[in-house]
Amino acid sequence: MIEGRPKQILMIAPSLLGESLALQLTSQDNNLEIILDKKNIIGFPKLILFCLEEVEISNSIKLEIFKLKEKWDQAPILIVIPKSIKLSSADLMTFGSEGIIQDPTIELLRDTINILLGGGRVFKINNESNYNADSMSNSYGLGHWLLTSGISQINKDLHTINHIIAKKSINTFYLLILIGRRRELLTAKKLIIWLWGPLEVLIESPIKTNNKKNINLINKYSTDITIKNPSTNELWNAIHKRVKERLQDDLTNSTDELKALYSLNKSKRNNLLKTLLQEFSIVIKKLDSKNNRKEELEEILESINPELRSNTLRNFIDSYDRLQKNGDDVFISDFLVNNAELGILDDELPSIALIIDPILNNKPVLIDGEYLSIEDPRSIIQLETLILNWIFRTAEIVSEEIISSCSEWPELRKYFLNKELVSTRELERKRNHINTNNQLQNLFKKPVRLYESKRLYYTVKNNKIEKIIILEPRDDELKKLDWAQRQIAFIIELRDALAPQVQAIIQYLGDLIVLILTKVVGRSIGLIGRGIAQGMGRNLSKG
Repeated sequence: MIEGRPKQILMIAPSLLGESLALQLTSQDNNLEIILDKKNIIGFPKLILFCLEEVEISNSIKLEIFKLKEKWDQAPILIVIPKSIKLSSADLMTFGSEGIIQDPTIELLRDTINILLGGGRVFKINNESNYNADSMSNSYGLGHWLLTSGISQINKDLHTINHIIAKKSINTFYLLILIGRRRELLTAKKLIIWLWGPLEVLIESPIKTNNKKNINLINKYSTDITIKNPSTNELWNAIHKRVKERLQDDLTNSTDELKALYSLNKSKRNNLLKTLLQEFSIVIKKLDSKNNRKEELEEILESINPELRSNTLRNFIDSYDRLQKNGDDVFISDFLVNNAELGILDDELPSIALIIDPILNNKPVLIDGEYLSIEDPRSIIQLETLILNWIFRTAEIVSEEIISSCSEWPELRKYFLNKELVSTRELERKRNHINTNNQLQNLFKKPVRLYESKRLYYTVKNNKIEKIIILEPRDDELKKLDWAQRQIAFIIELRDALAPQVQAIIQYLGDLIVLILTKVVGRSIGLIGRGIAQGMGRNLSKG
């Protein structure tokens, strides 16, 4: 342990909660000094621990954090929130703190403090307050430690009293005494829960299950980001971990696209996605090791996609796998690389520099018109989305080349494709469907998306591949469209220009028709009816 003055941590919390947490945090770490009153701070605090019992109004919390930053701008802020909250993780990440943890144990809280003191970032948040008993930790939180000593004894006495009362083998006098004692114990239990209840909400006690083998903390947090230091390697590890967790083996395609990717059988499809992530990670680490990576980045980016696709085709299957082709044994990976067109461009794919440049050069990320630090959790999530989109789009291009090779070499079909595509008819039907869809996308849907400044992304939510539309300026791409594509955009523009005039004409014609029907036709019908009625009345009176 480092000798010297302990690290001062300013804790902002209700008095009872603050004293209890301070006792627990300092009992096993003499290098920490918890300050509960701002007046007792000597110099600057090393960290500010902000404990909230309720998180409902975000603006007041943001204002308080802003004031703390103004006064102690060098001190990281760690916010501890309760299990039940009314704000989403997206709202919580706009607070501007260096860390947010929800419903922690003392061990997790202590580890998080040490990470933030070392210059790291920690965000552990749940979008929904639902916990599976099988996934709870068997470590004791502070709330459980404080409640157990009192409530366990009370529950034991209540169980004994209830057991005696249920037997009904005692006289009325002793029965009244036991009922009074039970009432006192229940009152004492309510008092303890009232005193320590906020801690129980803040730090969840463990739930013991019979199946102790499955007790763990996996998937406890829906947003789980830990960055121990701001180095390139640590940033990439945090992003890589999140992307890898999304690429599960049982991903469901909830889009009406990615037809080529889902023509591959399950094992090859999973290997392809994971290999693309692995090859991308290799590129990041290679570029990080280069001394003049800023100057070389532009040149490398031009050749990065063909090289990545080539390495992926070689590595996502066993490089020694061979099949018979025209009587000769041929290596499958070599045939795929030589037969594939690796330079195909996907115009809907954003520049790969948007991913690599911020990670390698510690540059801010543009999100909703605002530049955010690369260490901001929203930047991590944005880069995760970009990488997932790149993986799925690149996997679709590679899969199309594999299907093309399967058409030329029929023996490959059982190796790569789903069973129904072994048939030549079904395979050609699938190829025609994919090609037609690509032509429709290129000729009609792409010009419309460019004109509407929309970009289609693929991402993963709840083990499903989903499409999301993101608005971003695409005027430069719109100018590069060929003549036929520009006509589609021109038709959309013409429709928008003529729509107000057409609408006004239709409204005018509608008003004119209403006027004719009510003022002319309606009045004429009324006069005719009145004449008939008068005539009938006159005739009846004469009779």
